[in-house]
Amino acid sequence: MKRKIYFICPDNKAPIGGIKQLYKQVDILNKNGFNAVILHKKRNFRQKWFHNNTQIEYNYPLFMQIRSGINKRKASFLKRFYTTIVYTFQRIFAPKLNDNAILVFPEIFSQSIHKIKIDVPKVIFNQNCYYTFINNSIDSSAQENPYYNQNILATIVVSKDSKNYLSFAAPGISMHRIRLGIDNQKFYYNPQKKKQIAFMPRKLEDDITQIVNILKYRNSLQDWSLVSIDNKNEQEVAQIMRESHIFLSFNHIEGFGLPPAEAMACGCIVIGYTGRAGKEYFNPDFSYPIEDRNIIAFVRKIEDVILLFEKEPGVFTDKQKKASQFILGQYNLDHEEQDVVNTWNAIINSY
Repeated sequence: MKRKIYFICPDNKAPIGGIKQLYKQVDILNKNGFNAVILHKKRNFRQKWFHNNTQIEYNYPLFMQIRSGINKRKASFLKRFYTTIVYTFQRIFAPKLNDNAILVFPEIFSQSIHKIKIDVPKVIFNQNCYYTFINNSIDSSAQENPYYNQNILATIVVSKDSKNYLSFAAPGISMHRIRLGIDNQKFYYNPQKKKQIAFMPRKLEDDITQIVNILKYRNSLQDWSLVSIDNKNEQEVAQIMRESHIFLSFNHIEGFGLPPAEAMACGCIVIGYTGRAGKEYFNPDFSYPIEDRNIIAFVRKIEDVILLFEKEPGVFTDKQKKASQFILGQYNLDHEEQDVVNTWNAIINSY
């Protein structure tokens, strides 16, 4: 019987790229003959901000175990009593995990995974190495590091930066890197663009406020419009990027940092922070990396790029095309599928 791979996924309705990657990996595995499902907490929950028919199952008690391992605060008697009743009821009716299960945990749950289903083999899907240890107490001992637990089969990462980070922080662990794939049916170069600068406002709001206001006070934008990409579904995000000439990156300690790469695929000139992991695709031939939190350098580069558009449109367009070709050549769906299949074949064959 094939091993059943359960991807533990938070019930979060916000458009979070890491959750979409969990869904994508399940789809790729099932397409290639594996047996994989997303595991959510609440029955009938499904992500709606991107189209999917991903196989989903539900297990409330498992998420309660995860929560108890993460939340160390003392709850009130009534809260504990209510939680116990709900947990007991849900455990009675919750479907059992397959006997040959493999549990895949995101890095945000890593501090408790070695305490849950102790004898069940597990994989850590670490999509942002900088979240690996932030929930651990500084008093934690080395023996509490779940990455060294005997039931952890492997760790999967999504960038060179994450691989380097974890190779140093937890030397000797079994680790695989997969390339993320960008859908070229949605994110592609469109020559019909507006004088539009797009950005995502979810991170580093103080930096965004400073940069936008300095640009306005200096009258640098003139007939350029700023478009905030917020609370949009995947189709809407792609459309805004295809229509934009410039994208501002406010990546901050990312596992990969997909939005700037998607913007490059759409032919945007990307200016901004690499979030460290983005260094592998922020090529200075067609993009403009900025030192973290250097507001003045950020504003100056935006002004330089706007001037380039006005003075040398041919050079500007050439950079846009190079950006799209590079990203879709390196980070495409075929490469992602190949990496996922090879990684999971290696994990299962080694167990």
